[in-house]
Amino acid sequence: MTSFRQRWAVSVKGVALAVVAAAVMVSIAARSDSEPPAPLQRGDAGAPPALAQCGDCHMVFPARMLPGRSWTAILSRMDDHFGENAAIPEKDLEAIRVFLTSNAADSPNASAHDRRFMSAILPDATPLRITATPWWNQMHADFNFGGVKRTPVKSAANCLGCHKDSGQ
Repeated sequence: MTSFRQRWAVSVKGVALAVVAAAVMVSIAARSDSEPPAPLQRGDAGAPPALAQCGDCHMVFPARMLPGRSWTAILSRMDDHFGENAAIPEKDLEAIRVFLTSNAADSPNASAHDRRFMSAILPDATPLRITATPWWNQMHADFNFGGVKRTPVKSAANCLGCHKDSGQ
């Protein structure tokens, strides 16, 4: 016959095991939500060939990292694209605009993960930089970008400088 103490100890161990299992599940869920979308891969379904022009100067950022209104705003000023004249032919620009807005984080094509990624952006906000999104800032809050300019990474926008496993 088991004593009260033995039964109580087994119950406590069972509760502790359930708590640990729940914590592991929350950790896995949190980690999967914190993973950034990978850079656009060559051959991504539906990506127009014109999008390769963006990669001539910088990493081709995934459409799902910004809402459609941000892509529209960014592409509306290609003559002053973050201080550079990045003007491209209008037909190419339109193909890029259609692709980016159709696959943006707030588009009907966005996955549940993409929607959570963008959930902190206010409906009336139009971030023009991925590094200006609440998610990006939360995920990089502990990183000191002050010294990055003196390294091969050079910029917080150079995702592949640190996230090498996400390469194109």
